[in-house]
Amino acid sequence: MEPLKKLHSQFSGRVHFVDVIVRQAHPGPGAPTYHSQEEKLKHARSYRQEHTIPWIIAADDLGGTVHQQYGGMADPTYLIDVDGRVAFYNMWTYVPALHEALDDLFAQSGRGVVHGGIDRTPYMLPALTCGWPGLAKGLPQSLVEMETAFPGTGVGVWAGYQLRPLLAPMAQRTEALPTAAKVGLVAGASALATFGIIHLAKRGRS
Repeated sequence: MEPLKKLHSQFSGRVHFVDVIVRQAHPGPGAPTYHSQEEKLKHARSYRQEHTIPWIIAADDLGGTVHQQYGGMADPTYLIDVDGRVAFYNMWTYVPALHEALDDLFAQSGRGVVHGGIDRTPYMLPALTCGWPGLAKGLPQSLVEMETAFPGTGVGVWAGYQLRPLLAPMAQRTEALPTAAKVGLVAGASALATFGIIHLAKRGRS
C-alpha cells in the first residue's frame, strides 16, 4: 500500500486513482466471504479508514461483474488513457512498473499503449514482504487453504513479513532499480547460491 501512496503523491494532480473491492482474497474468521452488498460496502469503508487511503474506493457488486469484465485476477492494475482505453495492464500490481508506464504514457500525451500493453511478471517480493497482515485476518482457514493450494507459500509470506525491515527498501520502492543495481543483485544472489553449494559439498565430505 505504501508504494501506491507514494505513486499517488507523485501523480495525483494528473492521474485519477480508483480502488475496486472485488472479493476477500483469503477468507476466514476475521475476514469472512461477502454475503451481501452491504457487507462489501462496509468493508470498503473500513479498508479506506484502516489504511488512510487518499483516493476513491469503489465496491463491485456481489456477483463480481466488474471483476469478471476486467479478467478476474486477484491483484491487477489497469492504466486507462485519456481516451478511455487500456494503455497498460499490470497483472500483478507492481508500482515501479506502473511508474515507468505512467512516464511513458505522459510522453505520448496520455494516449496509446505503453510497455507492450501488458506485464504478466509475478512480482513476488512485495507480496512476501507485506502480505501477512491480510492473510492473518483469515487465520487459521486462510493459511490452511493457501498451504493446501500452494505448499510453502503461506509460511513464506509469514517469513517475508518478519524480514520486512531488510526487504522493505527493495519491496517498497516506487521506481525500478538502475541496471547496475540489478546486475549487482543477481551477482550477489549467485554468490550466495555458490557459497551454499560449496558449503553443502564440504559438509558432504566431512
